Amino acid sequence: MHSLNRVFPIRAEAAARQHKRTQYKKDRHEQIKTLKQTMAGLKRRMCQQHTHARHGAQPIKAGVVRWFVHCIKTSRKADRMAATAPQRILVGLGTFLFVLSILIPTVLVPRLRVIPLDAGGRTVTEETTATLFDARAFATNTALDQYKNDPDCTAEGDLPTKCFIGNTPVQGVRNISTVEPSDKKLVTLRAGNVLMRLDKNEAEALISATVDTVTLDRRSAYPKGDSTFYVVAPDLGLDDSTGAFQREGLQYQFPFHSERKSYLYFDTTAQTAHPIDYLDDETRHDVNTYTYTQKLDAVNMFDAIQGVFTRDGNVTDKEKAALAGLRMRSTAGRWYSPSELQERGLKPDDNIVMTRYYTVERTLNVEPTTGVIVMGQDKLHYFFASTPEEADTVVRTGEVSPYRTALRVDAQWNSDTQDAQTSKATEGRAKLKALATTRYISFLLGVALLIWAAYSIYRSRRTTS
Repeated sequence: MHSLNRVFPIRAEAAARQHKRTQYKKDRHEQIKTLKQTMAGLKRRMCQQHTHARHGAQPIKAGVVRWFVHCIKTSRKADRMAATAPQRILVGLGTFLFVLSILIPTVLVPRLRVIPLDAGGRTVTEETTATLFDARAFATNTALDQYKNDPDCTAEGDLPTKCFIGNTPVQGVRNISTVEPSDKKLVTLRAGNVLMRLDKNEAEALISATVDTVTLDRRSAYPKGDSTFYVVAPDLGLDDSTGAFQREGLQYQFPFHSERKSYLYFDTTAQTAHPIDYLDDETRHDVNTYTYTQKLDAVNMFDAIQGVFTRDGNVTDKEKAALAGLRMRSTAGRWYSPSELQERGLKPDDNIVMTRYYTVERTLNVEPTTGVIVMGQDKLHYFFASTPEEADTVVRTGEVSPYRTALRVDAQWNSDTQDAQTSKATEGRAKLKALATTRYISFLLGVALLIWAAYSIYRSRRTTS
């Protein structure tokens, strides 16, 4: 009995403990069930609110289960769309910037790298002293005032040519405007050039005037189609137009992104194109420029002008009179000094033919990005010579003869003209540079945003999985 009393209390205690565990599990299960029911109700209320917000107050005609599944799917779709909205913004913005970086060099830059339809401007040279042959004084055999005390210029008979050659203040002006035809591919420029004396009244001041009309390709700056050239030179009796003609070479504008090389450059006096050579880089007005130089061999003006007059196959009497002023017959004593006559084996009374020649040393400074000429200088030399060999010697030595010089002038653009042309070049270069900078920034930002969007999408999908 005593042993039984010890066994039964142990079993009773074990049964009590088992009952407590069972009761605890039942209570825990009830708590969890209650919590789940509470959470489920909360989810249903939230889903109902979300559904009303997205779809209005439309009743859901499915059963409770189908309605609950639909609610969960709608909630997941909304969550997924909310998560991808920033990603779509990144993709859209990145794509826009990337496409923009492609359009800038292919569409926008080409529209800026053309000669503007309002191209033009005014260039003025510095006032300078020129050596000038006064054809009117020569025609009347009247010596210039500066030679009134020279015995050679007060003698009877035909006076030597030195009596009609003097120093004269001169200035050149050029006005360029655009005229028709001009469109998105072509632009027609009309350049009026005037060289005037500053010591005469307006009626007698004109040395020469020209009107040059040329149609250019707006992208390449090279001539397209016909050109015309009109010239007035009272001393020579010139007042005529060349008519329509084809020509080569650059003129008033260099190509965009000019290179360090030679280009053909059209000379209006010679009416032909000759190479203008790259010399070096030069900084002018804080702008880097390319310097180009051109020096023409002696150009026979009689042959050049005669070729212009015969383009239409007919030379008028007026044109013949003008040609006569380019090739004159006279005695050697009028054109050469006594020592020069002796060197050439000529006598003062020997009849000779003197032909007018032309040469120029041209220097241009070009802003390479825009092709705008920011400085121009022409060392013009018109002179007479009896033979081509004599003319070549004058060009080679640079001689300015007191007997045979028709015009010698160093015409360089003044500071106001250089400032205006430099501003034009700087403005055009700044626009092109801004587009280039925008292109690179757009490309880098576009690529960065696309990479960021791709990484974000990858992370989102991985998280969802």
